[in-house]
This record gives sequence, structure tokens and C-alpha cells, in this order.
Amino acid sequence: MWSFNVSHFLPVLPRFQQGMPILAGLVVTLLSVGDAHASVARLEADLQAQWGRGEQLIEIGELREQEQRVIAEHIVIRQAQGDVVTIEAYHVQGDYDQPESVSFHGIRVIEPDVSDPVLTLTELALDRPGAAVPDFANFTTPDAPLHGLRLQELSLWLDGTLAKQWTAEWGNDAALTGYLTLQALVLEEMSDAALGRFELQGLKAEFNDLALGFSASLGLDELSIRGLEGLDRPGQEQLAWAEVNGFSLTGDRWSILLERAWASGNLYVSDMGFQGAALDMGALIDLAPPQERRDLQAVNNVLTGGSGRLNAAGRSASEWHEDTQPPQLKAEGFLQLSEAGEVSYQMALPVTLPGRATIEQAMQHPALFETARLHGGNVTLAYKDAGLLPRLATELATQEGISTSQMVAQGWAQARQFERLAGPQVAKLMVALVDIMGGHAQSLTTHIALPDPFTLEQFMMDPLGSSQRLRVTFELK
Repeated sequence: MWSFNVSHFLPVLPRFQQGMPILAGLVVTLLSVGDAHASVARLEADLQAQWGRGEQLIEIGELREQEQRVIAEHIVIRQAQGDVVTIEAYHVQGDYDQPESVSFHGIRVIEPDVSDPVLTLTELALDRPGAAVPDFANFTTPDAPLHGLRLQELSLWLDGTLAKQWTAEWGNDAALTGYLTLQALVLEEMSDAALGRFELQGLKAEFNDLALGFSASLGLDELSIRGLEGLDRPGQEQLAWAEVNGFSLTGDRWSILLERAWASGNLYVSDMGFQGAALDMGALIDLAPPQERRDLQAVNNVLTGGSGRLNAAGRSASEWHEDTQPPQLKAEGFLQLSEAGEVSYQMALPVTLPGRATIEQAMQHPALFETARLHGGNVTLAYKDAGLLPRLATELATQEGISTSQMVAQGWAQARQFERLAGPQVAKLMVALVDIMGGHAQSLTTHIALPDPFTLEQFMMDPLGSSQRLRVTFELK
């Protein structure tokens, strides 16, 4: 198929004063043609070796070389159990020994006795896979991260054997039917220690659990994670950004919705929150195992007053301010539950990091915050009740078989006992919360002034003794 005759070009050479560059170019051309032959032959051999093992058979319709690519088309893989995998095209881009990428196009998995494909995939591409036909069984190792994976338009029917194998790993007794579709997925630089990028778009699914009589629809517009580091160092994880948009899980007379959620930073300096969360428990309690229904109904009574509907939003954000001496760590946040209550906080802490550590180093090694010295500082905690604590008193009274007023009285007595165990400040806090349970107040604001000096490590080593050094005041309204 490939042929090239150098003699055709020999008459042309005397016309050029510098014939060597032309001759060199011809040599490169000849070698590239030879490489094309070799690469095509190697691809056929490698595909046969990787996907034609044992009783598994592979058929390749056509192999060719085109524009720095080696291509195999019309691939059919017949597995021993009868499954058939068809691939419209397989591309190897760049140098064959160290390709820039490999990609599958038009994947279909067909199972015996199933009329339609149980899996279809428009495209699957791998960046820098390390081989023209990589071994997927050992594709990622601690020393060889996954450099890049791109997936386009996946459809999976859960009725097939392939899906049943996956659901069996989740503890399901192969009674799950339905389908799942995914518009796109991207993975970059994934290893045991870090994840460079993960993006998922357009996830939709329908689930039917025949054993439990449970049906649900799942939707997710987008999930994105970027710059996640420190996975091999517990407590030192660092996240550049993560975001979820448009999550929904709905069934017959129940739903769980989330408009948006996000996170960035680490354990000490971060920004995370969510908005547009909505829960409609409805018939969900009836689908729970009988032994769990009573507890779920109790939670429903306390959180929603028995309606089963709850809306929520929240945020927690902290920042490092170096324009003051000493620098300050400031944070604020809130959690709001409709028909239940709201908790919020504010914090300003003057901090000196140990040694000559900088905030950049502390962000990379959050444990430095544990030994940092606090020069006083203030923390304010606020709670506004919208029915949560009074309903909690009623629910506890019902379970004990006493009146709500008796339960509140018991709560006051128990709260005062905390003075001997945890000091007067904790006892005052507990008494104030019982006042809200009894309907005598609706909000509580707690102001905490920290001593100078003070360290988080001291508090973790001796929380009870450290709390005695705090100056605490309460506002009950």
C-alpha cells in the first residue's frame, strides 16, 4: 500500500545549491512512512495481545495511519460469556511509544438476550497513558497518576449484567432497574495525593428498586473540583475550589433538592456554604425500614413540626488579615433552617504563627495553627429559635410520658447540675437553652473573650481547664 521511490527526486537535486537539507527531508519522509507501517502493525499486535486474551476474541476491520495518528476501526470484542463490545474507532495520537493520548470512539456493549446496548459511550480519551494500548487493570499506581481522562455522552441501562455487577458491590441484591446518562466527565492529574481537576456535567438517572418498591429520579447539572492536595496527609488537605450545581433526588411525594454548594481552603482558612436546599420528606419515612421509622418521625416532628418540609442555607468563611499587628484570623458564618432556627457566629482572633512561619506555609501545613499563639480575641455565637427547641421539649416529653412543663422543669434541674461538672458558665448556657425550650425566650447570644496568650493546642489538651480562662457573657431575649 505504501511505496516511495527516491530516484524520482534525483534529477531535482542539482537545481539546488544546498541539496543536503532536501535529502535530509526525504530521509525523514522515508522513515516516517516506515514508522507508519511499523506503528500500524504494532497497534494490531498490541490490541490482539491486550483484548484478545484467553477465550476473548477481537476482530479489527481496518488499520491506518493519518496525520500523526494510528487508527484502528470497526473493532469487535467477543467475550466468553457472550457479551459483545463494539468500538467504531481507536486512535493513538503522537509518538507510538509515548503517545500524547489514546481515544475510543463509539463504544457499545451488547449483552445476550438484551435487545438494546446496555452501555453506549460516544468518546473516551486518555492523556499521556504511557502506552498505545494501556493495561486498564493496572492503569493507576502511586507512582503513575492518571494524567487525564475525558468522557462524552455515556448511557447505562441498569437492567443488564454489567450494571448488576456494579450494584452488587453496593450491597444491592441485583433488584435495581432503570438507566443512567452522563453528558461529560473530565479527570486530570489524579493520584493518591492529589486531584488536579474533576468535572462532571449533565448526570441523570432513573432508579427502580424492585425488592423495596422504591423509585427515584436523580439529577445533577454540574460537579467541579479543582486543586485538591494533601490527600496523603490527613488533616492537611487543601482545596482550591469545589462546586455543586443543580442536584435533585425525587420520588413519589418526597424530594431532596440543592441549588448550589461550594468549598475552598483547608480546615482553618476556608469558604464553604450551600443555598437553595429543600427537603420534602413526605412518603420517605414510610419507605424506611420499620425499626427506623419511629426515630425518623421524631426527627420530622422536631425539625419541621410534622410537615416534612424544610428549607436550608448556610455559609462559613474565614480570612487571614495581615494588615494588622499581630495579624488576625477573621471568620463568620450561619446555618438557617426554615421553621426550625438559625445559628450564626463571628470571630476575630489576633494570631502569631510559630517561629518564622508565614500564612502561606500555614495554609500548606494547617497543623501550624494548632501551636499558633492567640493574643486575646472575640467569638460571638447567636441562636434564633423558630420552633426547634420547644418542639424538642414536646417530643422528649411524649417519649417519657410526661407533660412538656414537667420536661422543662427536669431540664432546668439538670442544667444547674452542670455547674459542678463544667463550671458556672456552661451551666448558664444550659439554663438559657432550657428557657428557650420552655418558650420563655426566643434568642440567645453568647460573647466569648479569649485570654492572652492562648493556644488551640492548650484547649485540645485540657478543654475543661481552658474554658475556665474564658470570659463569657450571655444575652437572652
